[in-house]
Amino acid sequence: METPDFIEKPTILVVDDTPDNLSLISGILRDAYKVKIASGGEKALEIASSAKPPDLILLDVKMPDMDGYEVCRRLKQNPATSGIPVIFISAKNEENDELSGFILGAVDYIAKPVCPSIVLARVKTHLALTAALKELEKQNAVLAENVRLREDIEKMTTHDLKAPLTAFVNIPEMLIRDTGLNSSQKEMLAVLSKSADRMLEMINRSLDLCQMEKGTYKLISVPVNMVKLVYQVFNQSCRQAQLKEIKCSLVFNGKPASQEDNVEFNGEEFMFFSMLSNLVKNAIEASPVNSEVVVSLFDSPFPGISIKNQGAIPAQIRDRIFQRYATFGKEKGAGLGVYSARLMARTLGGDLCFKTSENEGTTFIVTLGYSDMTHGRAEPGSETLAGRLPGKFPQPPSREIIPAIEPKHDLPKSKAEMKILIADDFGYMRLIIKDILKKEGYLKFFEAADGEKAISFLSKNQADLILCDWNMPEKNGLEVFQFMQSRAELKDIPFIMITANASLSDIEKAANMGIRNYLVKPFSPDFLSQKVETVLANRKNKDNVDDQLDFLSSLRK
Repeated sequence: METPDFIEKPTILVVDDTPDNLSLISGILRDAYKVKIASGGEKALEIASSAKPPDLILLDVKMPDMDGYEVCRRLKQNPATSGIPVIFISAKNEENDELSGFILGAVDYIAKPVCPSIVLARVKTHLALTAALKELEKQNAVLAENVRLREDIEKMTTHDLKAPLTAFVNIPEMLIRDTGLNSSQKEMLAVLSKSADRMLEMINRSLDLCQMEKGTYKLISVPVNMVKLVYQVFNQSCRQAQLKEIKCSLVFNGKPASQEDNVEFNGEEFMFFSMLSNLVKNAIEASPVNSEVVVSLFDSPFPGISIKNQGAIPAQIRDRIFQRYATFGKEKGAGLGVYSARLMARTLGGDLCFKTSENEGTTFIVTLGYSDMTHGRAEPGSETLAGRLPGKFPQPPSREIIPAIEPKHDLPKSKAEMKILIADDFGYMRLIIKDILKKEGYLKFFEAADGEKAISFLSKNQADLILCDWNMPEKNGLEVFQFMQSRAELKDIPFIMITANASLSDIEKAANMGIRNYLVKPFSPDFLSQKVETVLANRKNKDNVDDQLDFLSSLRK
């Protein structure tokens, strides 16, 4: 076996106290490998620990001064040499000692007298295994780094992106209320506000997909009106369908569905909406001009949804349609629509499959793994969804998990007298909160740029309300709240946690510590104002549970 000159040959260290054996084995290996020899254990350890260690060691068992077992033991104890594979060479009457060698870490045995073909085969095999193991270790290191980077990006997206986005959401709304602006200026601010909403939607969707991929997404399941939801999906895709003269229709159990029908599946409304939006959008893109896309809801033999169009999936991507970035023939397509739809279907407790052919078109089928489904049909003659695409439909569901705000209450203390501490590491966040609350009549504000400064302030001063960010340097919001709970004079001060993460697990974690009030970034000026007023109005009622926790608790029942 010859190795090309431009490829560096693997190095084999042969260790034996008999010169004839060293010469024999070296001769067997020399054509294919770079060979080093050692006539004793100490010399073998010296060569193995050198700057250029061997790739494999052939080690005689019986040697004076230091036998092969002791050499192997020392090799495996040294981190620098522990990864070098060791093959023992032993006489046939020593074969009973093989177990001892394997326990020490040897990878194989070759019996004396050696057979050249056996030596070459064993060496080649274990070099290949070692190379494969090293490649796996490299891949594991890359995967571990990818996981770390992904977690860093997720944290950055949650805090470092969503927090600044609050300014883009709030400032346009605040400026639009200025009566001194002309219509053109207000229109531009409205465009900026819509762009901020779109950015927030993209961030939330990316975070959700990350959690689904990791299997950490916590589903909050409620009955979802699927007829209404499909209307919303059709409305979103209205212009895209009109450009290709495509009719979008909805049927239930094989019959045209009426807008009065009530078909409920358990799950999350936003997840159903996102999943169907991806599938309907893809169906319209794949459909021939002047054709039809049909969404079907069914409850037998199992609950599910199908989306059928008259186009066929290209043969080039059928085998990888559910993979990330699987796309064909679309210059701007990211190839994530079907991939994310399947993730959502599985998160909802079901799965996504498809069938496609040139004659029958393509049908994607969402199967759901439960049977608790309710439905009711309208009277015959009710208007069907087919052909109603150009009409006005409800807007897509909101991702906001916080329910309607309670009515305003009369404050027992004047707003101007209220001392409000705002703790946030972003200066513009403190500025926005102050500006919003000033317009409501609050005048006394104190600021802290991190949790340590907030604790320092509270150690010497009282406050009537604290708005505190969760993620801050030095001390975070949870640590600030824990400090307050340790002080009798501070524990009853109303506390609102501000967070960019609306995950159920984090909210439950904070709730278990006693935190009852939340603001999820980005929030609107009205929401902040009403939240503050509600919390202050209820500050004497220690048993009051924040509306968001009530909402989440009800969903978990």
